[in-house]
Amino acid sequence: MSATNYQNLIQMRDNIVEYLENEKSINEDALRAYEDPIKESSEEIRIMREREAIKLRDRIYELKRHIEVIKRMYPDG
Repeated sequence: MSATNYQNLIQMRDNIVEYLENEKSINEDALRAYEDPIKESSEEIRIMREREAIKLRDRIYELKRHIEVIKRMYPDG
């Protein structure tokens, strides 16, 4: 593979990782909102909020996994 093609792959990798990092950050911000307790809410609302928090934690974990895999696909060397 030529150096130019490899550099293009590295650039594409970096763009994808940057996008995924931004998505992870958005999900982390949303999760922080769910982790703050709300006063005077029903049990049903608390359960719904916990379910949403679980979904967000799962998305964050999956994004972290994807980021690490993509970083390893085309090392800088």
